[in-house]
Amino acid sequence: MVIIKSIAGLWGPLVSMILMNHAIMADDYFRRAESLAPIVGRSIVVEEDDLCLVNRLTKSYRIATALHQGFGQSLWGIIFDAYQAPIHRIFMTEDLAASASVLRNPGSCDMFFGVDDLTASASASFPANPAAVSYYAAHCLDDLIRFAEVIGAIPLDCPESYYLFPIVVWTADEILQHIERRLGQKVYFPNPYPNEYGVMTSRGIASYRALQSLYQAWRIKQLLQGIENPRVLEIGAGIGRTAYYARMFGIRDYTIIDLPFSSICSGYFLGRTLGEAQIHLLGEPQIGKEQCIKILPPSTFLEGNDSYDLIINADSLTEMDPDVARAYWRRIEKSTPIFLSINHEVNSFTVNELICQSTHTAQVERYLYWMRKGYVEEVVRFK
Repeated sequence: MVIIKSIAGLWGPLVSMILMNHAIMADDYFRRAESLAPIVGRSIVVEEDDLCLVNRLTKSYRIATALHQGFGQSLWGIIFDAYQAPIHRIFMTEDLAASASVLRNPGSCDMFFGVDDLTASASASFPANPAAVSYYAAHCLDDLIRFAEVIGAIPLDCPESYYLFPIVVWTADEILQHIERRLGQKVYFPNPYPNEYGVMTSRGIASYRALQSLYQAWRIKQLLQGIENPRVLEIGAGIGRTAYYARMFGIRDYTIIDLPFSSICSGYFLGRTLGEAQIHLLGEPQIGKEQCIKILPPSTFLEGNDSYDLIINADSLTEMDPDVARAYWRRIEKSTPIFLSINHEVNSFTVNELICQSTHTAQVERYLYWMRKGYVEEVVRFK
């Protein structure tokens, strides 16, 4: 079962590497490949003076690391040992220049392995493989169109009608116009890192993970309709993209609970894209934190008693140590009326099993996840 867990948890990065080698064919799209007209994008970034942000992040990282109780039987321990340990040692020093060098250019190493596509393992072959880059950009455009379908900005594609109607070819900016008209606001894809690939839009380069996060933040907003100034907590935030889009949708009180290594990644992304005044880190003064995105370690949630209007977990709960996952579940039951889970079901346990074992659930909604094949979306409402 350990082998199955490892393969399942590494699926995101493995998919990225497979895409580079053309092992997945065009039928992996949600629609006909002929309907996609992507322009390949690759970010080029001018470095900023961010040493103040890096100093805050590394100080908080060392505090969080001292509180960290280990990974247990978790996939994240495997990833840490295999890919992140050398970078961890840099963050544990007071060498700001070395830490800044890694944080500014995560694609030069595997700092994001398991949480984002911008890694050396996933994208090293891109410059020499134009066909793979084009496929990846088309996949991102396909997901952008999918999001437009989700929110009703365009009609849902229907393969059964393909023989009746001519192919409609979509570009990214055409779709983005429909999305922004439906949402009533502009949508941006910030690219604070160099060599981030995706589909080019007039609002930035839209990568695969960014589009997943855009949907997740929109879904949070939908579930919180009618609640003024909602409080949201995200367990396992990757590099913070969902928090970024939640802020775009007007959600101000947002807390991230994550492992130290992921927290420094999300802190840097959010500090660069929203401004470092918009984040609050472990070990910093409590004054003024309410309107900041708070980035905190697991112990503050597992041992705390704060309540939230919604808690979300995407693509991580079933990759934790089972005992840790159950501890999270017990806190979730007591901390929120609504829990949103977006996870696959090929690890040694599932979120559905946690739900079925719970005595606190009042209602469960279960759907296929719109944006990613093989994933299920579950909305749990507690008594």
